This record gives sequence, C-alpha cells and structure tokens, in this order.
Amino acid sequence: MTNITHLDDYLEQLLTQYRVDRVHARQVAKHALTLFDALQPKHGWSATDRDLVEAGALLHNVGLTTDPAEHHLVGRDIVLRHSLGDTVTQAILGAIIALHRRKPRFQIEPSVLCLKKRHRRLALQLAAIVRVADGFDYSQTQTTQVQVASQNGRLRLIVSGPHAAVDAERASAKADLWERVIGTRPEIVVQSEGSVVEAVAGEDEPTELLPYWYASGEVSFAELGRVVLRRHLRRLQQTARAVKDDETIEAVHDLRVATRRIRAALRLLAPVVPVKPAKRATEMVRTLACEASAIRDRDVLLSDMTHRNILGLEPIIEAVRAERMAAHAELLAHLSSDQYERELRGLAQLACFSTGWDDRPRVRDQAGSMLYAHYEALRSYDRNGLPEDDASLHAMRIAGKRLRYALELIGDIVGERLNDLLQPLIDFQDHLGALNDISVARGLLAPYTVHHTAVAEYMAEREAEWATLRAELPECWNVLAGADYRHRLLAIIGDL
Repeated sequence: MTNITHLDDYLEQLLTQYRVDRVHARQVAKHALTLFDALQPKHGWSATDRDLVEAGALLHNVGLTTDPAEHHLVGRDIVLRHSLGDTVTQAILGAIIALHRRKPRFQIEPSVLCLKKRHRRLALQLAAIVRVADGFDYSQTQTTQVQVASQNGRLRLIVSGPHAAVDAERASAKADLWERVIGTRPEIVVQSEGSVVEAVAGEDEPTELLPYWYASGEVSFAELGRVVLRRHLRRLQQTARAVKDDETIEAVHDLRVATRRIRAALRLLAPVVPVKPAKRATEMVRTLACEASAIRDRDVLLSDMTHRNILGLEPIIEAVRAERMAAHAELLAHLSSDQYERELRGLAQLACFSTGWDDRPRVRDQAGSMLYAHYEALRSYDRNGLPEDDASLHAMRIAGKRLRYALELIGDIVGERLNDLLQPLIDFQDHLGALNDISVARGLLAPYTVHHTAVAEYMAEREAEWATLRAELPECWNVLAGADYRHRLLAIIGDL
C-alpha cells in the first residue's frame, strides 16, 4: 500500500459531489482519531493508517444522499468508482464504509474479500473503530465528548454531554466487530452534563436524492458491470454460508443461481472485462455450479418422491439421499479449501478493481445489440414449432436464462418496465424447468429402474406429467414470441 498524496483532494471531491453532512462526518472522524490514537501503541499502526481511518470516518455516509436505506453499500461503490491511485487503499476505505452500519458481515463483503490477509485485518480494525465512533454521534447532535483512560489494561471511554447516554448505548452495540478484530470491548462510562434533551437519533434522510450514477445509458459498461458483480458476489457468499449450515434445501438452489448470475454477467461483460481474470472467475463458479447441481437435482427428486403414494420407493429414496449427502460433503470441502479462498479473492479483485477493464464503451454502446441478440438466440429454437427432445428444450431454457440475465444487468436503468419483459420469461423458464426436472429424474433413477417396479411406477407418473407440460408449452411460448413482447423490448433498446 503506497502513501497517498492526493487524499485531501479526493475527500473534498467526494464530500462536495455527494453532499455529505460535514458536521456529523467531522464529529465521527474526531471520535475515530481519539480511539485510533488510544489503540495505536498496542497495534503499531502507521501514520498512513491514521489518515485512512479519518478518511473512512469522513466518508462513511457518502452514499446517504443517493440511497439512504443501502447507503453503506452505495457509499462503498462510490469510493471504488472514484480512482485514488491505489487499489488497496480504495478497498480499505470501501470496507470501512460498507461495514459501518448494520451487522458487519465482512465474510461476504467484496471490498474485504479482495484484500490479502494483512490488509484485510487492517481494514476490519479500522472499520471497527469507525463503527464505534459513529455510534458516539448517533444522536446527530455533535454534543457527546469522549475521553480515554485505561483500567487494568482495558480501554475505558468516559463520555459526557446531554445525549451521552443515547450515544454511548449505540456505540456499545456497534462494538461487535471491535471485539472480533481488536480485542476486549472498551468500557464505556457515561458522565452526563447539563439537562438531557430529547434527541432525534439516527441518520436524517436527505429531502432530494441524487440519481444512481450507473442508472444511465451513458455510464461506462464496465462500471455498471463491476457494480453488478459486487452484488452477485455478496449473494454468492451469503448462500455459501447458508449451504454450510444446510438448514434448508433452498440454500443449495440459491448458491447455484448465484453462480449462474456471475457466469452470465462475465459472459455479457466480455467486451470490456480483462480476459484472464474473467476466465479464472468463470471456471471457479462453473465448478461450484456443478457441485451444487449434484445436490440440487437430488433435492428436487427426493422432495417429489417423498410426496408420492407409491409403495416400495423407500429404499430408492434412501439411496438417493446417500448420494445427496456425499455430494454435499464434497461441496463443503471445496468451500473450505485454500483454493476456493484464492479464487474468491481473485473474483473480488475483478469486481472491485478497475485494472485491466476497458472503461470506454458506454452501456448504450453495448446493451442494445446484446439484448436483441439474446432474444433472437431464444427465438431460433422455434422452427415452425418448439423442440420435442430433452436436449433442445434444455438448451432453450439456458437461452431464456441468458436473456433474463441480460435484462437484469440493465435493471437499474430500465426501472419498473423491466417487469413487463421479465415475468413472461420467468413463466416460460419455470415451465421448462418442470420439464427438465422430469428429464433429470430419468437419468438419476435409470440405474434402479430395472430392479424396482416402484421406480417404474413412479416414472410412469412423471412421464404422464411431462406429456401434459409439453402440450401446454406453446401457449406459454407464444407470449414471448408475440409482437407485443418484441415491441416492448425494442422500446427499451431504443431508450438506451
């Protein structure tokens, strides 16, 4: 991490452009520096680290004027958008901002995951300081003062002011990350001064919000892509952690969907994304998808078989359940491996750092042809009638998903009109998905069919369902193939 000489200019630009409440920001920065200076002798932090914690405190609400509800994540995106000349420093600032509110779920945060262990630990420690510092101005009154003392080796924070009790309670609640990455929570002692006045706690929402910078056809296609990749990466890690708990079968399904969205995004971003990192990321999520599919296919089959009133299926159910458990163990081993950790960091760096990306093409230069090409690829399966064989129907389903993901990529730009295009597509996908589930069941149960009449009876019921679903498919398809759908799609393409 290099020394940043233009940090003051960088801060001034962002504080002004995003209309940050400087009074609150400076108060939080003041508290953060007080805490940093008290901890510095023990942790050996540098002067550059001190500048970083101050900058993170000043910018912690930089996203508030764009999206109050998600301003910690939008603020992170803002910092990663504006080049500081040092990617590691930007990521650390992004992490401080992303983790300053709500539960500090750093295990899923891209701006943390993209860092090596040494910088990751520093980012979490500085974020922990800013969390507590922000709590000390929870009343938004800038009246609470903090003095540092030490008692039996434990940090003692003596707070005073008319709203000290409110602010101290909030700061204590936000010391959760502190306890994990710095050490024992500080002891907070309240010494109120003067009369206590009712405080309006929390962050005031701005009356007029700034537009999302990426919700425009004029924005760089690469910048939009990095924002979308960060969203998908958070979701991937959320679902990966849920898979480890294995509390519901939907966790594996969600993981598989997350991998598909990342693969689709990388495919769509091919004109602007750096080739080698994107290839490694694609291979990473493809491996995860295959491992998740082995579990999900059996989950779907088990769920269906256990709800059928067919005698003699129990041994088959147990055999499939054993296969499922083995596949789940294999996925868990992969998620816990050093290889996955390295690959995850590479994906996070791709999502957070602009290095190697081509930031010149705009969304409007890429999205129109991208959308219609995917629509035409889907329509190409209708050759005066829809396919009959499983392989072609499965390929058509994939084509539909690719169109869906292409549409979702520009969702922030299109807005509510996106639903008119997505819902018919989702209905068609679901219909093809039901057909595919029966096709998968054929393959999974093929080894048991010869020796078990119960399996033959079960598959006879599924084949009858397949025939009904296939007969209903054209009606579902006609909505997508119709003139109204094409006109709505072309209208959106034209508006880009």
